[in-house]
Amino acid sequence: MPLLRRRELLALPLLAAAAPRVTAATTDGSAPLQLLRTGDLGGLPWIELPLQGQATRWLVDSGASAALVSPALAEQLKLPPLPPLRVAMAGGVQTLPRVRLPALPGADAAAEMPAIVLDLQPLVGQAGGRFDGALGAPWLRERITRFDLAAGQLRWAATAALPPSGAAVLPLRWDLGLPVLSLALGARAADDFVFDTGNAGALVVFAKRADALLRQAPDLPQTTVRELGGNVQARFARIERLVSPGWVARQVPAALESGTGSARGPHFERLAGSLGMALFEPGAVTLDGPGDRLIVELPGLPEPPPLPGGFGFRLEGGDWLRLGAVIDGSPAAAAGLQAGEAVQAIDGRDARAWSPAQAWQALAGREQVALQLFRDGRSRRVELRRERFFPLLR
Repeated sequence: MPLLRRRELLALPLLAAAAPRVTAATTDGSAPLQLLRTGDLGGLPWIELPLQGQATRWLVDSGASAALVSPALAEQLKLPPLPPLRVAMAGGVQTLPRVRLPALPGADAAAEMPAIVLDLQPLVGQAGGRFDGALGAPWLRERITRFDLAAGQLRWAATAALPPSGAAVLPLRWDLGLPVLSLALGARAADDFVFDTGNAGALVVFAKRADALLRQAPDLPQTTVRELGGNVQARFARIERLVSPGWVARQVPAALESGTGSARGPHFERLAGSLGMALFEPGAVTLDGPGDRLIVELPGLPEPPPLPGGFGFRLEGGDWLRLGAVIDGSPAAAAGLQAGEAVQAIDGRDARAWSPAQAWQALAGREQVALQLFRDGRSRRVELRRERFFPLLR
């Protein structure tokens, strides 16, 4: 059963107050698309862009209804301040400063954009990677953006080409500035999910909708999902079918949130959950903002093969790379792995000084792995193979 690339390190925040739509002339462009890998499956997409003569690194997050910029870059570029904004984030409501960003590539020179000043490091935690900001839904809404995950390329354009033959075209709407799709879990009635490129995993079901699923479910593996400003408990399952017209995803790994206990903003109340990037990694997905549609290109459409399984552990950085958690029922649990064990080597490569992102990048696409682990003065070698180990919900 596949180990979900969960929002352990947080999909970037959903913002309570959507910025007003600003229509600006856009230009075509492209950049190498890279993934910050934070778990067994998927990753957070990011690109490098030139800004005022220097290279800057940006997460691309359709689940954020405003742009984000790091305090360091805002200070370095002396960005002009704007009135602060109350923001509903995953961990609660906060008041954050804002500034005005200069025009970014993909817009004309007059297209300045408001941005919330936020330290992105808590979002990615110990995964590794330093970022100067995040391009949110307002930037994506004004252009056609193709995430070619298989080829590692992000392309944006002002006008849409015809969808490739065999692609699935999913209608979407904009809800308080975020792109929202109608999806059905199995035979249940369709519900609204945000298309969230800041969710590296496959599917997150927010607590309000997850409660009903959990009442129908057997005992499920549980762990803590790290959110900005707090933690959320989540249980894990495979959704037997995720259905949209022209596309059916099978055995979708899902995190069912529970026990949030804090005010998290209107999106978490009105929407059912978040559809992440892992499902599209074998191919490409295009967010056509002006056309209000999502174009899915995957091998095997309309029913592509399920995602691969997982090993069933989380990683933490620090003095050494260590196991942060072991998921019940997983290959890691069956092999006796324990949280806190240091990872000396991965497939014979010295991994002691690696960040979690480096380790997950090395494991991307691997069906099995040999780990050299160290604890209490003893070293041992363990071999693991990916499995789809989450319980199945129909």
